[in-house]
Amino acid sequence: MQDLEKIKNRISYLTKFLKEQNTNYYIKNSPLIPDTEYDILYKELKDLENQYPGFKSIDSPTLFVGSDLENQKTLSHKERMYSLDNAFSINEIKTFINKIKSEFNINFPEICLEHKIDGLSINLVYENGKLLYALTRGDGEKGEIVTDNIKEISGIPLTIPIKELIEIRGEIYLPKEDFNRLNNHRANNNLKLFANPRNAAAGTIKLKDSNLVKKRNLKMFTYAIGYLDINSTFKPKKHSELLNSFSNLKFPVNETFEVIDNFKDLENYCAYWETHKDTLSYEIDGIVLKINDFTLQQELGFTSKSPKWAIAYKFKAEEKISTLNEVIYQVGRTGAVTPVAILEPTQIAGSIVSRATLHNADEIERLDLRIGDKVKIIKSGEIIPKIIDVVRENRPPDSKKVTFITHCPSCNSLLHKENESIIFYCDNIDCPAQLHRRIEHFASRDAMNIEGLGGSVIQQLLDSHLIDSIESIYNIDFSKFSLLEKQGKKSAENLKKAIENSKNMPLDKLIFALGIRYVGQKTSKILATQFKTLDSLVSANYEELLTINEIGEKIAKSIIDFFSAKENLLLIEKLSDIGLNTKIFEDEFVSNRLGNKKFLVTGTLNKYSRTEIHKLIEKNGGTIISSVSKNLDYLVVGSNPGNKYEKAKKISTIKIIDEDKFLELLSTGQ
Repeated sequence: MQDLEKIKNRISYLTKFLKEQNTNYYIKNSPLIPDTEYDILYKELKDLENQYPGFKSIDSPTLFVGSDLENQKTLSHKERMYSLDNAFSINEIKTFINKIKSEFNINFPEICLEHKIDGLSINLVYENGKLLYALTRGDGEKGEIVTDNIKEISGIPLTIPIKELIEIRGEIYLPKEDFNRLNNHRANNNLKLFANPRNAAAGTIKLKDSNLVKKRNLKMFTYAIGYLDINSTFKPKKHSELLNSFSNLKFPVNETFEVIDNFKDLENYCAYWETHKDTLSYEIDGIVLKINDFTLQQELGFTSKSPKWAIAYKFKAEEKISTLNEVIYQVGRTGAVTPVAILEPTQIAGSIVSRATLHNADEIERLDLRIGDKVKIIKSGEIIPKIIDVVRENRPPDSKKVTFITHCPSCNSLLHKENESIIFYCDNIDCPAQLHRRIEHFASRDAMNIEGLGGSVIQQLLDSHLIDSIESIYNIDFSKFSLLEKQGKKSAENLKKAIENSKNMPLDKLIFALGIRYVGQKTSKILATQFKTLDSLVSANYEELLTINEIGEKIAKSIIDFFSAKENLLLIEKLSDIGLNTKIFEDEFVSNRLGNKKFLVTGTLNKYSRTEIHKLIEKNGGTIISSVSKNLDYLVVGSNPGNKYEKAKKISTIKIIDEDKFLELLSTGQ
């Protein structure tokens, strides 16, 4: 029983930790752990969830595409943008291919191999032969509008000889030479350096000054199509044909791609580029494998997050030796205390690193860390490395063992662990560090989106006693704020406007902003849709919460505990009195005609894009699931439906309907 509790806590910890890393990577363009460490922890979480599905959180990072959304200037993609599953060895690649060989009884599928560019995904939308707009990947469903900046990237055509609506997708990157030139310029001007080319590209594409974008010399490689009008004559049958077609249309294409039909050629391609990647003018961190035939791709389909017809082989990380100088401790908004290793500055993978997260007390114990230890670190193009081991050969006999602290470094309260949890918490509601983190979470882009209220500004406001709680954000004396260092009248006006605008954020954003443990963005949307008002959610009982799809015992208990605390109820009352929106907007929920039924869409639709029909289902009370099973109520079928249609026909409880029947169901509820 204790072992199960440990597994449950490990899954919970990894879920929370990886979600925080996604925010740092996609939103802040300032990763706190290397890609390699993220990949290892992600794989551990995925494996544990597969073994113990009952412990899987509904907002697990394994279910969602990482989101780079920063503001409200967004549009929906016509077809969803997915992320790739990763493989870390050739054996994992063989497993991926053998599964396809077995399922479709084929000797070896033709596979297109491409460089995995270390950049950011972009979606270009053309209509009547002209670039209509450009979007970042965002959260996969919608992306941030960056059209003006995309037009400043040389090599991207503004017109194409295709009249029908089409989404053309690629990877934006910054060449190594331009990255070094940019960082040298920033160093000479005492500006913060970019961690790597990927972060520089991601930061550049969202700049408000398009002239600056042009100067930085971003590039793009084109690699896929999203939405394509069914009447279009542009219909390549294979991925390699598509890449050649892109070249004919004057789109930039990475010409290093190769089509193979056996394991030996696959291994040779991966091995060659793993040892020759430094000869390239751009950064790559692996190889992408895609089933070449589009018909077979369609048969394989998608999971909720990734295509089943593609996978990324990730290169091994660079390893270096550094010295552990100190261990410090950070306190999060929930009171969780995280140890951080302070290292002797060490150059690795093109940048200097001096910090590494140690995650928890168990990790310190596992490594048997001592101050002054020589430690092995790995890094994969990011800013903070992972300590993977300790070099014990030359350790002094009197070296000081690192032991986890017993009291909060911020308020000196005694720390505790919940049951078999591996995380230590500070329970002091007045802990200054927690208040800072709670306010930072409340104001973050995924929550109330108060632009300009970041960590440093929050600290200024706390130090100057202009705020002392979440609700006090709405009563800042801006005449005093304008006198603070690095602030001014314009900064005060902008912050005041952003705070005022936050009063009109959707209900799910407010629920997420409250910081209820285990309640992420998706859970917040589910709760908002179900209860319609914050008052109704506050009044919900445990049994009522458990009746909601995808709300389990852990989440239900956390919600009940949160709304049982007097200080939280007082906060909600104050926020309501201030004028924050506490009700669902009318256009977020149309009806409950689909009555929590589960839907899956397959094939090419005539009247809707995949994203449009998904939204229509959710606005009318339905739920989207990713695969055919006995839990599925309706399969909506378009033309060329593929394997999911065949599977659904074998399950008698699934109702298979076309678009017209779906519209009838939407109209009548039956």
